[in-house]
Amino acid sequence: MKRKFAPLFLATLFLLSCSHGEKETPAGKVSESVKVKKEKVCSDSTVLARGKGIEITLSDYRYTWKLLNPEARTFFQSHPQELLKRMVNRRLVLRYVEDSGLARKYGLDREMEEFKKEYLARKFVSVEARKRVKPVTDAEIKKRFKELFPGKNPEQMSPGDREFIKNELKVKAYDEAVSSIYSEVEKKIRLGKENGVPVATCCGITVKGAPGEKPEELRERLLTEYFYRQALKAGYDREPEFKRMFTEYFAGKAIEVFRRELSKNIKVSPEEVKEFYKENREKFRMPDRVTAVVFYFKSQDRAREAEKLLSEGKPWKEVARRFGQFNVKEKTYYRDAKDPIGVALFSIGNPRERKPVIISLSEKRYALIYPVKYIPGGPIPLKRAERFIIFKLKEQKLRKAEEEKLRELWKEYGVKLTNLDCLR
Repeated sequence: MKRKFAPLFLATLFLLSCSHGEKETPAGKVSESVKVKKEKVCSDSTVLARGKGIEITLSDYRYTWKLLNPEARTFFQSHPQELLKRMVNRRLVLRYVEDSGLARKYGLDREMEEFKKEYLARKFVSVEARKRVKPVTDAEIKKRFKELFPGKNPEQMSPGDREFIKNELKVKAYDEAVSSIYSEVEKKIRLGKENGVPVATCCGITVKGAPGEKPEELRERLLTEYFYRQALKAGYDREPEFKRMFTEYFAGKAIEVFRRELSKNIKVSPEEVKEFYKENREKFRMPDRVTAVVFYFKSQDRAREAEKLLSEGKPWKEVARRFGQFNVKEKTYYRDAKDPIGVALFSIGNPRERKPVIISLSEKRYALIYPVKYIPGGPIPLKRAERFIIFKLKEQKLRKAEEEKLRELWKEYGVKLTNLDCLR
């Protein structure tokens, strides 16, 4: 366990009321009876999906929604049931991996238990450390300002400097609090041996050493165990926020195992590879490319000096040394609208000729582009495309296998969606 770490700030849900679609009275006000009814139906505990060992509430849905990036939110805003179904899929995979024994087979149970211990131990220390941190005083801020800016008047401190110093002092105080919490427990740890096996004991806890484990590693494991048990006493493992986070993390790991198992039965034949290549032949083409070197200058005159030397036949490596540009290397470019170098090679100059081209990238920044070799485009032979095609076909088959297996799991676990009006 690392001694210094950022505070664990668990995200709080911004709970939106399910009041869409309410009727209005002639006066334009929401009917109180309708409003009360809606609130009762669409509470945090409202069940949206239920199956054997599976339950997703509106609160779970809102938690997942908050984790989405802006692009995903835009899509699921119009397709809320799709998000719910994907949540069900994750829970189903998790349930299946546990029930089928795959979690034990791949050591996932043990991995998740270690994650749980580490996370909750860190959270306990973080919470306790924040309790010990006192508010930063104005006097402390001024003192630190004088240390950073000798000779300056603290009374003329800018708001930005004040905020920076305040945050710096808070972080320092937090780190010191974390260290003190660890030190208090470390002083009580005793290292020894039991039946020839190294052990660490403290506070009614005994941790046995593993083969080849160093004393400091054994000490760290005991600290984790101690703070984990303190977290359990504090009830952090029962907090809804932790349960949701743990479930989602576990589900992500379970999906990896799920796909690994399905992949074992996926095969791609040579005939399938040839057929895919034949049907997508137009996609297997390489564009025209140019191997070139690029020199960067702040002065256009300097760029022209280098251009003249290259035009006279001087080797580009010699020119690079003369202008102190020792990191210049050959690189392959093609016509790419996002790459000004590639655009210049195919639009301004003749890529088939070894003639240097100067372009302006910005004010006082110029690029001297020197083509070294032109590489004409053309079809990619099947032999070179084979590995990519196998990968794509396996990906397609895996997706199909996932869909089929998930359909089976929906039936096997008897999953039903309900209260979908609450998703509006």
